[in-house]
Amino acid sequence: MVVAFHLLSATPQFATPAVFKHVLEKRVATLLANRRTTDSPVMYAKAIGLFLMTAGSYYALVFQAASTPAALFWGFILSMALVGIGFNVQHDGNHGGFSKYAFINRSAGFTLDLIGASSYFWADKHNHNHHVYTNIPHEDADINLGPLARLSEEHRWIWYHRFQHIYLWFLYAFVHLRYLVTDLQRLTGLKKDGLTANYPKGADFYRLVIGKVIFMSFAFALPLTQHSFGRVIGMYVLVSMAMGVVFSIVFQLAHTVDNVEHPLHGATDHNEWVVHQIRTTSDFAASNRFVSFTLGGLNFQREHHLFPKVSHVHYPEIAKVIREVCKEHKIEICESPSLWDAMRSHYRFVKAMGMKPQTPINA
Repeated sequence: MVVAFHLLSATPQFATPAVFKHVLEKRVATLLANRRTTDSPVMYAKAIGLFLMTAGSYYALVFQAASTPAALFWGFILSMALVGIGFNVQHDGNHGGFSKYAFINRSAGFTLDLIGASSYFWADKHNHNHHVYTNIPHEDADINLGPLARLSEEHRWIWYHRFQHIYLWFLYAFVHLRYLVTDLQRLTGLKKDGLTANYPKGADFYRLVIGKVIFMSFAFALPLTQHSFGRVIGMYVLVSMAMGVVFSIVFQLAHTVDNVEHPLHGATDHNEWVVHQIRTTSDFAASNRFVSFTLGGLNFQREHHLFPKVSHVHYPEIAKVIREVCKEHKIEICESPSLWDAMRSHYRFVKAMGMKPQTPINA
């Protein structure tokens, strides 16, 4: 039986019963039977290395860099260290895949607060909206960019979208900067962008506030004791923009590409949820160990969406199982062989979505 989408305002449903899901989960469970699915020594070692890299580059930037070239060098190293924490620590932590202990997962997830964004709001949008309703317009927050871009056939087209394949690469640089504003907007109720969680209360509220205080202290207060206001703001913007570009591009390469499905909200022939995830998600550069190591396995996005609570160090082996099961059940998977191929695919998709549709969209 297929449970169809109904009205645009209705919550999307998926085909039932979930047949393929049970087959795949049983096969992966066999693979992981004698392995630790969390608390990987590799992940802990990587986290420690990234923290040391962050501390060292921050100290050099704030207290030792005496010239503009030195400041730019250490600022770049700092930005990449923070991006590494975002990919390898906070992401697994906020999914509950870093450790079997809730406290360690919360601590790992809290590192997102320390680099400028609320883990409370991010986890809600990412885990509940994007991971459940991947690529479904009006549900997946990652493809709903408002008037800035058109990433679905159901989104309203505006004349300047024909240039989005050019200007979006520039706007990606502001993704991290916007968290200074959007988190405050959510706290004050001025921004309601599909959040399913309640307004943060109790410990959640205090963690959010403490995270903002710590971030602002390290980002602005402490550097201002050593440098001029203009120099601090300028370097913050450059570091933040470097982070924004890398964060945005990596997260876009798995879903807003032209080799995956982009189902409409009102589709009537929708797959069961696991198949939906496979068909709307693309792995990229799966054979590149350097990319897999530095991105925290996010190039194995299909595996991450299906098994988010499993440490990303297992994704390459899980990927082999998924390919085998999909082949047996004649389910086509989506992949880009390299990082460059994935970027080209993203470019083609954004350009295609920017073309004026033959039938006007008013939504």
